[in-house]
Amino acid sequence: MKHNIIQALITVLIVLSAAQSCDAQKLMNSSRSIIGYIEDGSVRSSSRSTVGYFEDKKVMSSSRSIIGYYEDGKVMGSNRSILGYIENGRVMGSSRSIRGYVEDGKVLDSSRSIIGYYEGVLPSQAALYFFFFFN
Repeated sequence: MKHNIIQALITVLIVLSAAQSCDAQKLMNSSRSIIGYIEDGSVRSSSRSTVGYFEDKKVMSSSRSIIGYYEDGKVMGSNRSILGYIENGRVMGSSRSIRGYVEDGKVLDSSRSIIGYYEGVLPSQAALYFFFFFN
């Protein structure tokens, strides 16, 4: 009996923590189907396989090779050349032309039409994830 109660509690905790991480950090396309997740520094596809990592100011592939950097609003390639900017809710190309916006859980293109949503993810991470759609 005692063993069953402990096992049931562990199962409930695992289900709750999985549900919280799934619901809290989803990235969705404009039709609200899930295209990925960001959790515990990992960037995951909709199948929850790891496609990359966020670590400090580095953006890394699943093999942990550095593919870019994000710092002080700048998105940079692995050679630290500036690819674009994310600041004040705007996603901009290297020429500082506006490619899109991030606001209220939505990612918008430059015409302000919705290309995706994020829930429970920092806007800078969501914008960084979606930035590659703009380029």
